[in-house]
Amino acid sequence: MLSGVHTDHVATKSLRWGAFAAADGRSGRDRLLDAAERCLEVQGLAGTTMEDIARNAGVSRATVYRYFASREAVISGVIIRATEEYLRRMEPRLSGHSDLGSAIVDFIDHTVIAARRRPIIGVLFGSDRELAGVGLAEGKSTMLFELVTEFLRPLFATHWNQLAPGVSVDDAAEWILRTVLSLLTVRGPRDRSRDGLRTYLQRLLLPAIVSSQDAT
Repeated sequence: MLSGVHTDHVATKSLRWGAFAAADGRSGRDRLLDAAERCLEVQGLAGTTMEDIARNAGVSRATVYRYFASREAVISGVIIRATEEYLRRMEPRLSGHSDLGSAIVDFIDHTVIAARRRPIIGVLFGSDRELAGVGLAEGKSTMLFELVTEFLRPLFATHWNQLAPGVSVDDAAEWILRTVLSLLTVRGPRDRSRDGLRTYLQRLLLPAIVSSQDAT
């Protein structure tokens, strides 16, 4: 048993999976992540505690600690899982594009919308200041850039001949992600419609990534 869990286990009624066992056979880790996500959606990042997660899952805090070393580990797990699920859903959409430029614009547009509509995805694309308040800022940026770069790599491999001269996949993916982060965290002087945003990206972002003859 992990250090620091003993007291909680004695003070709290011992609840493991027991009567709360899921009939669908999902792992305990996934069910705890489900509970944490429900808490985050209602209580927010700063307001979610290990006690909240345990209560929502119908188990003791000791059980949560058997799967996750800290609250930050649970929240990171929720964020990563939600982001990976989102990227998997985006994959067939992007693969349907015949050119690199339109795929990039589509990815940025839909990612910005998804992050605004689904708080869990928005957390990962949020500011380091908010994440630092709950101990999540360190390493978050690296994790995010790695996730997005690896996701976009097959897209660039398919359209490698459309990349602007001298632009690497890593540089292109980084610029795309920095654009997403800027759109989500910095309120600009104009409130653009989705069509307006797409036109803006086509005019100012794509020339840095896509060769001029292939820019949408």
